[in-house]
Amino acid sequence: MNIKPSIITKLAKSAPVLIAIKETESFVGAAARLSIDQSAVSHRIRMLEDDIGLQLFVRTTRKVRLTQTGKILCDAAKSATVVWNTALEKIKNDRQFNQIKLTVPSSLAMKWLVPAISRMDEAGLDLSLDVNDNMVDLHAAEADVAIRFGPGPYPGFHVDHLAHCKFTPVAQTGFDIGAALNFWDLRKENLTLLLDRRGQLDGTGYSWDNYFKEIHAAKPNATRQHSFDRADLMLQAAMSGMGIALGRTLLIENDIAAGFLKAVGPPASARSKYWLVTTTSFAQTGKYQLLLSWLKEQIYSTVQYEAPASP
Repeated sequence: MNIKPSIITKLAKSAPVLIAIKETESFVGAAARLSIDQSAVSHRIRMLEDDIGLQLFVRTTRKVRLTQTGKILCDAAKSATVVWNTALEKIKNDRQFNQIKLTVPSSLAMKWLVPAISRMDEAGLDLSLDVNDNMVDLHAAEADVAIRFGPGPYPGFHVDHLAHCKFTPVAQTGFDIGAALNFWDLRKENLTLLLDRRGQLDGTGYSWDNYFKEIHAAKPNATRQHSFDRADLMLQAAMSGMGIALGRTLLIENDIAAGFLKAVGPPASARSKYWLVTTTSFAQTGKYQLLLSWLKEQIYSTVQYEAPASP
C-alpha cells in the first residue's frame, strides 16, 4: 500500500476525531466532545475511509465499533497526541524557565559551586544541582549538563573547556613545617601527606605521585599518609591540622581567601582540566550558552593566590 503524504496530513488533522469516537463509541458523542456538528464527524471519517480504502468503524444504532484498521489508527492518533503534547510542554518549559539540571562532583560542588550559587539569580539562571561523583547518562536525560574533571575528550557529546588546573600543596594556615625547613625538605620530617583516594584511581592524575613527578622531585619515602574518599574531606582534614593536602584549582581558592588554608609548596600543572559536557541538542539552547558564560565568569573571578616560590 503506497502511503500518500496527503493521507498522513489528513490523519494528523483527524486525530482528535478518531480519539473522541473511540472513547465515546459514538459519532454523536465525539461531535459533542469536540463541539462540532455530527455531520462534520461523519464527513471526516468518510473521507479517511475513501482515501485509505478500508472501513474504520462499523455503525450500529447504539454505538460504533472499531474495525481492526480503525483500532490501529485510533491507537496511533492517541500516541501521536501524547508525543505532541509532551513536545509542546517541553517547549513551554524551555521558553518560560531557565532551569537546568547540572550534575557536579561532590567536592567541586561543596568547595566552589555552592558558594557561587548566590550570584546565580543575577544571571537569570535556575540551577537544579545534582551532586554525583559518578558519570550520569546525559543521553537518557538524567541531567542536562555535567561539569567533569578529567583529561577529556568525551566522544559523542558537545564539550566546552572551562578551566585548566594546577595541583598545589596546602595546609592549615598555622601549620609550621619548621623554621629552617621548606617544602623541598619534607623528607627530613615525619610529616603527613593527605590523599584523595578517588583521584588516584579515576584516571584524572590527581595524586601526589603525579605532583612530585611534575615538579621533578622525589616523593618522600618515610612520610605518613592518610587517604580520603573525597577531595573536600581531605581538604577539611588539612584545615584541622592533620597534614598537607594536595589541593587543586577551584577547590582551594575560597579556603585560602578565607584564611583556612595556605599554599605550602609550588603549583604544578595537571593534565586533567575542567569541562562542561552536554548533548549536541542541548548545547544549541540559549540557556546552555547562558550557563557556560556564567560558569566562565565565576571561574575568572575565583580568588587567586600566590604559592611559595621554589628555592
